[in-house]
Amino acid sequence: MKLSWRTALLALPVWVLAAGVCAQNPSGTFFLVAKPGMPDPNFRETVVLVTEGERAQVTGVIVNRPTDRSLAELLPSERFKSFTDPIFFGGPVELQGLFAVFRADKLPGEALTMLPGLYLALHPNTIDVLLSSPPAKIRFFAGYSGWAPGQLRSELDRGDWLVVDADADAVFLKDTSRLWRDMVRRATGVRVDAAPPGAGLSLVDRPQGRVDRNRFRLTSSDR
Repeated sequence: MKLSWRTALLALPVWVLAAGVCAQNPSGTFFLVAKPGMPDPNFRETVVLVTEGERAQVTGVIVNRPTDRSLAELLPSERFKSFTDPIFFGGPVELQGLFAVFRADKLPGEALTMLPGLYLALHPNTIDVLLSSPPAKIRFFAGYSGWAPGQLRSELDRGDWLVVDADADAVFLKDTSRLWRDMVRRATGVRVDAAPPGAGLSLVDRPQGRVDRNRFRLTSSDR
């Protein structure tokens, strides 16, 4: 069965950018939680799982923006019929790319280590393997989120984000509608609607606390 999804979902440019974080220490992974009133609509009321690389690059995916489409709907063929869970909007970069966060005891290819046993797949060859033999815990994303060196630091200093320790269970919640509120409460200890504007945070001083239809261009040549 020959499919053209690989040409429609080209992730190679992303992998080149992310290559520097492949071997990062998992302790560099955390949740970015948008402060109430975040000015950027791409990230308003989002929770972003990110990892910080050796070169201060930050890469990750938004974990609380499900779309109303699944791979089974977008690619109606035998190969994809079991993928009925919604694709999530992972971020504004490479929206035509398909990426995945998954749990595995052994890596099926090249991927970023987010937490022990939790990985982010950006390379198309790894995505291909995951589609052929999906692990029990996997979530697919259209697009990803990325910050150049120094960019996230500026946003933190401006007060756009809260930082919360990451945990794998939150990444795979079926219902993410309250995740952002819960994470703001975890980080600040106050109600979201009463959250005061906070001072900027640094990547090392972390608080302890613990869509509409997107435009995809997935095509299948299978007939």
